Amino acid sequence: MRRDYSFDFEEEKQLSSTHRLNMHPVIAPEPKGRMFSRGQITAMMLSAALLVYAIVAGDVPLTFLLLSFLIFLLRPLAEKFVGAWLSNAMKGFAIALGMGAVVLAFL
Repeated sequence: MRRDYSFDFEEEKQLSSTHRLNMHPVIAPEPKGRMFSRGQITAMMLSAALLVYAIVAGDVPLTFLLLSFLIFLLRPLAEKFVGAWLSNAMKGFAIALGMGAVVLAFL
């Protein structure tokens, strides 16, 4: 029984990782559309109205929770105009403020 030890260099070139790194990927452009969906806009308006009510009623935990929700929803706007670093900071602040509001509600 004879084994074939021949080596096809063209096949190796096509399968090697360095050859795959030299190929340029085709990046599709992002579709131009609305920044916020209808549901997100509705959620922002409803939470803004509830935030005004919470401030007038003096409900501090609800105020913090709604403020946290609004900050979290407005992240794409900050990312578009300022940058990703502000979006990430807003996300962290919104999560911390929301957890603080839940703790404050049970005190």
